[in-house]
Amino acid sequence: MLASLAVAFSMALSYIPFQDTGSHLQEDMVRMEQFGGGGSLEEQCGSITFENMFEYSGATFDIIFNDDWETAEVQAVAWVNDTLADELRETMDEFMELIDPNKGGDGWFSTDEREFFRALASECIEHTLTRIGLRDGPAHRGGVGIDWKNTSWEDDGVMIEEFNIVPPRHSQIRGCSSSIGADCEEVPVIPDPGRDCDTSIPQSSAVDECRVQLWLNATMTIPGVADPSNFTLAFNASNMSGARLDFTFPQDDGLRLDMWDECEGRDVGLNESTAGGLSPVRGGCIGDGSSSYELVTNDDGSLTLELSPNGWSEDWPEGEDLFFDFTNQPIPVDDPPQWTSSAPSDGAWFPSPHSGDSTWATWGSISTWFVDESGVSSLDIQCTADPSMGLSESDDRSLNAIIPSGDAQEVTCEAIDSAMQTSGSRTWHLGVPFTVSTDSQKLSDPHPVTLTPAGGWPELQVEVSLVQSGSSQSSGITALSEETTILAPSSDMIPGGVWVEVSVQGDGTYHMEGLYDLGITKESSPPLISISDSMWDGSQWSMQGQYSDPDGESVSFTMRVDGSAAGSVSVSGNSWSTPLIDFSLWESGEHTVEIEGCDTSNKCSVTSQVVNNSILFEVVEPDCEALTCGCDPSLCDDDAGGIGGLLPASGVVSVMLASVVAIMYGRRRD
Repeated sequence: MLASLAVAFSMALSYIPFQDTGSHLQEDMVRMEQFGGGGSLEEQCGSITFENMFEYSGATFDIIFNDDWETAEVQAVAWVNDTLADELRETMDEFMELIDPNKGGDGWFSTDEREFFRALASECIEHTLTRIGLRDGPAHRGGVGIDWKNTSWEDDGVMIEEFNIVPPRHSQIRGCSSSIGADCEEVPVIPDPGRDCDTSIPQSSAVDECRVQLWLNATMTIPGVADPSNFTLAFNASNMSGARLDFTFPQDDGLRLDMWDECEGRDVGLNESTAGGLSPVRGGCIGDGSSSYELVTNDDGSLTLELSPNGWSEDWPEGEDLFFDFTNQPIPVDDPPQWTSSAPSDGAWFPSPHSGDSTWATWGSISTWFVDESGVSSLDIQCTADPSMGLSESDDRSLNAIIPSGDAQEVTCEAIDSAMQTSGSRTWHLGVPFTVSTDSQKLSDPHPVTLTPAGGWPELQVEVSLVQSGSSQSSGITALSEETTILAPSSDMIPGGVWVEVSVQGDGTYHMEGLYDLGITKESSPPLISISDSMWDGSQWSMQGQYSDPDGESVSFTMRVDGSAAGSVSVSGNSWSTPLIDFSLWESGEHTVEIEGCDTSNKCSVTSQVVNNSILFEVVEPDCEALTCGCDPSLCDDDAGGIGGLLPASGVVSVMLASVVAIMYGRRRD
C-alpha cells in the first residue's frame, strides 16, 4: 500500500501547489523524474486500485446497477485500524516533506495536509482500476483482444470523505499555522503509548481511538451491456482481504447465476496489465477457495451477488480473477458430460521423454477434453491402469504416472458428473517411444542424433533440435518407424554444453517435447590472427593486422617483446594495432614482438615478427677517395667538397635511416 500510494501521490504533486486545495488538478502532462517518471496523473493512477492507495482493515462496497445498465452507483466504507492508521498518517507526512520541508516530515499531521490529500485522493481515484468488468452476450473468460475490465469511474463523480485522520480530541493536539488561511491543528503521526486519540473516551473502554474511517461515493460507467439477458460479471480479486462487495442488479424475474469460476494467476494492480492473455476454459478453473459468494433475492425481485474475496496476505502478490455468468434462460437439462473434439481419441498414444514419475496430462489440457453444464472443474476424472503405474492426481488436478521403461502400458479414463453420469471411457497407451543417442560428445556440424523406436509404437513425426541458452537449430520433421540417424545443424552453437530436444506428433499421438542431455559439448576454436603491415617512424616501430574468432567470442590481446609484456594492443572492429615501440631504447640486435589473442573460452593464438634494430646504432663511413680533400677536414675549406660538405643535416640522416631499415628489416615471421 505504501509504495503504491507513494507512486500515485508523488507523481500527482507536480500538478497542484500545496496552497491549492480545489477539487480540480492541473491538466498539464508533467512527469515526476525523481520517482522514475510514469506519465500523467491519469497514467499513474490508472495502473493502481483503491486498495493500492489505502490498505484497510475491512471494507464494504455497495454497487447498485441502474435500470439502464449504463451506470452503477457505488458506496463504500473502509476502516483503517490500529497500526495501519499510524502508517497512513506517517506516509502522508513523509510526502508532505517532499512538497514543503517546513510542513512535512516533522512527525505531525495537520488539517491543512488532510485537506490536500482528500482533494488529491478524489482526483486520483477517478482514474484507478475499478477491478470490475461487465459484458453481455456469450459467457467469456477474457482472452486475446479482450480487456474484460471495461468499466470506469465517471468524471467528477468521485467523492472521498474521512473521519479521524486528524482526531479533534487527540490528547496531544496543538495549533499550527495554516497555508490556506484556515484554522489549523495537528496531531503526532504516531500516538503516545497510551494511544489517547480521543480524550472523551475512557481508555478502559478498549476502543481504537486512533482509527480512520473512509467513505467513497462514486458513479461507475458501464459500456458493455446492451442486452442483459446474458452477461458475464468479471472481478479481479488480486491482493484483496477483508472486503465485502454487494452487486445489486436491476429487477429481472428470470435472472439467475449459470456458472462461476475462481481463476488463479493474474495479478492486476500497480504496473500490471489488465488486458488480453490466454483465457481459461469456462468452468475449468480450479480456485484456492479464498473467495466465496451468496445470491440473495431482494423483496423487489432484484438479485444481489454478495461477494467476499479474502486472499491470504502472506501469499501476496497473488492474482485471482472471478467470473460470474448470469442469464435469464431456463436451467438446461443435466446431461452427461461429453468428450470434446479436442480430447484424445480412443486408442491414442501418450509419449513421455523419460521413464519414471511423470505428469502425462496437465489440467490445462484435461479441461479441454470434456464439456458439462456445471463446468469441467466439477467433474470427477477417474483413470485406471495396472497398479505398477501408480496413477495419481496432483493438487492442480494434473494426472501423474510411473512411466514404464519397456513396453507401453494402457490407462483408461472417464469423467463423471455430480449425478453419477459418465462420459464413457477411453483407453490410451503411455510409454517411452524411443531412445536418443549420439556417437560423439564432440559437437560437429551437422551433428548425428540417433532415435531408436520402442516396439509397438505407430509411426511418429519427429523434429530434432540442438538447443543452448535459449537458441536452437532444427533438423526439420522426419518420419520415424525404424532406427534413424538425424543430422541436426549446429552452426549457431557457441562453446559449451549442447542439449538435444525432440518434438513428437502423429496421428493418434499426443504431442510431446523432450529434452535430453547426451553430454554433447562444443569445443572452442582459437582465434585467427594475422599481420597485415609493419612500419618504422624514425626509431619507433609498430605493426597491425586483423583477427576473427570462429565461435564469435570476444578476443583480448597481449603484446610481448622478447617475452616481456610491453604495452597494450588497440582493437577496432576486426583490426588490431600495436603502440609505437622506441627501439633506440633496446639493445642492438634482433627482437621478437609477439601478439597473443585469447577468446572467452581461453583458447589462444600467437603471431610474431622479428625486428632488427641494429641499423639504429651503425655509423656510416664516408668514401675518402672520392673526396677532393680526402677525409681530413682541415685540408678543405667549406666549399672544397670535403667531408664537411658531404654530411647532411641531422633530420635528413633520420629519414635516410628509417628508409633503409624499412627496406632491409620489413620482414615478418609467423
